[in-house]
Amino acid sequence: MFFTLEDPNAKIKGSRDPLGAQPIWSAFGRHVVTNLTTQTNSTRGFTILLLGRYLVERAIEDGRIGRELALDAFLRFEQIGAYVRHAAHGVAGDIRGIERVRSRLREHRGLVPIAADSDGYILGDQRVNGLWGLFSVSARVSGLIPDGPLGLTSKATKFIELRYLPALQPAMGHLLRLVARGGMLDTRTPDAVFAALRTVLAESFTSAEQDFYGQYLRDGLHVRNAAPGRQQRFRELLDRIDLSAPSGRRGIVRLRELARPVDRELAYRLDRIVRMEAVLSPAMSLFDLMLTRRNRKIGDLEEELTRRWGAPVPGVDAAVNQDLLSEVGSVWSEVVRACFDRCQRGLAGGNYRESLRALLEWHEHVMHRRGGAAWVRAAADDGTLDVRYRGAEQELPSSDELAELWRNGYFIDSLRAITRQLGKAA
Repeated sequence: MFFTLEDPNAKIKGSRDPLGAQPIWSAFGRHVVTNLTTQTNSTRGFTILLLGRYLVERAIEDGRIGRELALDAFLRFEQIGAYVRHAAHGVAGDIRGIERVRSRLREHRGLVPIAADSDGYILGDQRVNGLWGLFSVSARVSGLIPDGPLGLTSKATKFIELRYLPALQPAMGHLLRLVARGGMLDTRTPDAVFAALRTVLAESFTSAEQDFYGQYLRDGLHVRNAAPGRQQRFRELLDRIDLSAPSGRRGIVRLRELARPVDRELAYRLDRIVRMEAVLSPAMSLFDLMLTRRNRKIGDLEEELTRRWGAPVPGVDAAVNQDLLSEVGSVWSEVVRACFDRCQRGLAGGNYRESLRALLEWHEHVMHRRGGAAWVRAAADDGTLDVRYRGAEQELPSSDELAELWRNGYFIDSLRAITRQLGKAA
C-alpha cells in the first residue's frame, strides 16, 4: 500500500486544469517524492510552521488565549517570521506574502503591525494560502505534527526545545504577547524578538538542523507506508546533478539512468514519469490550441498540427505505455483511461484528429464529474469547434521543442529546493 498525499495545488480547479491532469501527474510523482507538494519548497517555512504551533500551544497553556483562537495566534507568528526573514536576511522568493511584507515595511518604516485581521494579514487569505493552509498536510505526513489542529509530535517538540528555545528565551515573554494579542514588531532597532528570531531564522542551517530537516523533509524517512529509503536514494541522485535547474525531460532521463544500478524500482518509477509527461505535455498543448480556434474545424487543426509537428510525437509509444493506463483509470475513471489511450495512440501515429477528439471527450467527462459544462465541443456533423471559454493565444510548440516539452512538476522541484537549501551550512 502506498500513502498518497494530496497536494493543495493538485486539487481540482476547473479554471486551471480542464483535463484533470494534476491528479494524474500527482499520483505518478508520489512514487518518488512522498511528502512534499508543489508549494512546500521552503525549509524555513517549515521552521515557522513548527515554531508557530509550539508557541500557540504555549500561549494556550499559559492561559493567554483560548483554543478557539489558535489559528489567529499562528497567523500572527507567521507574519512575525516573514518580516524577520525579509528585514534581517533579505529573503524574498520563498516568503508567502512578500509583496505586503515589503510594502508594510516601507509604509511603517520598519515598525510593522502584527494582527489577525486586514491590518496585519500578509496574504489576501492568509488562513488558506499561508503556511497553516499549505504546509500542514506535508508536515503531518512527514511525521512532524500530529492529527488535529494543535501541537507537534514528540520528536519535533524535543527539537524545538533543544535547538531554538535557548535563543528565544530572552524574548519569550514579549514574543508570546505578540502571538497572543498582536501589536507592533520593531525591525529597526535591537528589538529582543527581532534579534532572537533573526538568529533562529538564518538562511544557513546548523548541522543539527540539517540532520533533522534532512530526515523528515528531504528524505521522507518517517513517512508511513512509503517505500523504505526510496526518496532518500532519489535525493542522493539529485545531489549529482544541477540543483538550480527546474525539472525537464533531459534531467529526469539522466536521473532514471543513474537510478538503474542503485534502485531498479526507482528507475522504473522515473521512467513512468518520463513516459507520462511525453503524453501529457503535448496533450495539454493540443487542448490549449482548441481553446483558441473558435469556429475552426477539427480537420483544419489536424492539418495545422501535421505541418507543425509532423508525425509521430517523440517519446510516445502506446504499446509500451500500457502499464500507465491502470493508474490513470484509478485516478479518474475508465472513460479517462480510454481517452488517454486513444489520445496517446493518435500522438504516436500522427493521427491528430483522433487525439483531438479523444481530448474533447476526456475534457467533457472531467467537467461533468465536477458538475460543470465543457469549455469546448465539436459539432457532430463537420467538427466545427464551439468554444465557450476562450484560452489565451500562445504559440504551439515546434517539432524540435516536442522532445523536451515538460509542463508538470511531479514534486521534484520542491525536493530539489529543500535539498539545495539544506546544503547551506552555518
